[in-house]
Amino acid sequence: MTRFQQQSLDILGHDGELAIYRGFAGDATSFLMLAALDEHPAPATLVRLEREYALRAELDPAWAVRPRALVHEAGRLTLLLDDPGGELLESHLGTALDVATTLALAIPLATALGQVHACGLIHKDLLPAHILVAGEQVRLLGFGRASRLPFEHHVLEPSDIIAGSLPYLAPEQTGRMNRSVDARCDFYALGIILYRMLTGELPFPTLDPLESIHCHIARQPVPPAEKVPGLPEAVSAIVMKLLAKMPEERYQSEAGLIADLQRCQESWASQGKIRSFRLGSRDVSERLRVPERLYGREAQVRTLVDAFEQVVRTGHSALALVSGYAGIGKSAVVNELQREIVGPRGFFASGKFDQYKRDIPYAPLAQAFQTLVHRLLGKSEAELGQWREALLEAVDPYGQLMVDLVPELEIILGWQAPVPELPPMDAQNRFQRVFKKFLCVFAQAAHPLVLFLDDLQWLDAATLRVLHDLIIEEDVRHLLLVGAYRDNEVGTDHPLMLRLDAIR
Repeated sequence: MTRFQQQSLDILGHDGELAIYRGFAGDATSFLMLAALDEHPAPATLVRLEREYALRAELDPAWAVRPRALVHEAGRLTLLLDDPGGELLESHLGTALDVATTLALAIPLATALGQVHACGLIHKDLLPAHILVAGEQVRLLGFGRASRLPFEHHVLEPSDIIAGSLPYLAPEQTGRMNRSVDARCDFYALGIILYRMLTGELPFPTLDPLESIHCHIARQPVPPAEKVPGLPEAVSAIVMKLLAKMPEERYQSEAGLIADLQRCQESWASQGKIRSFRLGSRDVSERLRVPERLYGREAQVRTLVDAFEQVVRTGHSALALVSGYAGIGKSAVVNELQREIVGPRGFFASGKFDQYKRDIPYAPLAQAFQTLVHRLLGKSEAELGQWREALLEAVDPYGQLMVDLVPELEIILGWQAPVPELPPMDAQNRFQRVFKKFLCVFAQAAHPLVLFLDDLQWLDAATLRVLHDLIIEEDVRHLLLVGAYRDNEVGTDHPLMLRLDAIR
């Protein structure tokens, strides 16, 4: 920063990680600069700067703030950008904006977003601190989390490391909905921005990260028209359509959104009112979106659904095996069970054996229960407290065994006392007893558990013993254990088959 006169740097705003400055070079030309707020930023923050700079050739100055240089100086990394003038939208949102001003900004904002998508990019971090406004000209910045993919799958992550600013995060970006992320996540963020422009506040104004995630996934916002007297219902309905939980229920194209916004703007300018109309009449997606469903495997999916229904109905645990050659869709069949029925009614956890990691016992169990622990981290503090009590009661005084299996569990349980060392066989038996109690906290009548383990042909001996206990123990209830394996690699003398024969 010393190369540029620090005293002439004015901070325009920040996004929680990066500050946005305006400064002047030696020749008096202005520039914008992104720099980490933290003196010792996380590596992911620096990656954002590098990522945005790498996209410079794809960012058109007509709708984006183009990066100019990535500068390493005095041990800090900063990104210099062109300065097209204007202020961040964030600076205009201290109070609610009127309808005319909101529409005048919403249309060029939707247009700029359309240009982003036309370039094959998903912004994924659209928020007022990443929108530069000069009159009615809008340009976007903050492309450090942008993706070139037409869609991508988000995995479950703790709330403090979820990409994107939480107040503007689409439900599918949380990784807790078993949905891929595509350009429609930007429509959701735009809906949050328009909501704030019209009402002066966020739809979910909580400061708690876990509560924020829960709101995005499960809570319906109060429509803007109910908060702002006199706000046209049509404008409110556009915002609520953008804020739909499911991407299919949002606008599918920028053209459809812009057409509705322009209709509102024209009516408001000419008549001072806006009559309600059918939204999305010109909303036709220009992109082919493949439905996230599985076709041609209805019988196999039905078998698994029936097994799950039996677990729900009787409470008895069950084992289901899916076999076949590699690449025929065994995993897809099981994942369809998650999409179709398990998600709203229970827990689904999955792990995968690795032929090169057979010397690491319980690795797939760790992978599966990491998913469940991450899901708990998305619950409200009140709900999380109930889970904490149940888990501590189940694993005490050997909670450290489960923390060793899933380190993130310590976020919920807190510090756990070390466990005494035992001979190998005794330690194995102790682990199995504690793990069974741990699993049973998730496998309950109110929320049965489906545990899917893939590539059983590579399972290790220790995990096999755990699975054997889960199958034969009568006090393990409300569990559907689903395993998939390559039948051409599992003969009658395979440990899996020998153990199954013994159970039968």
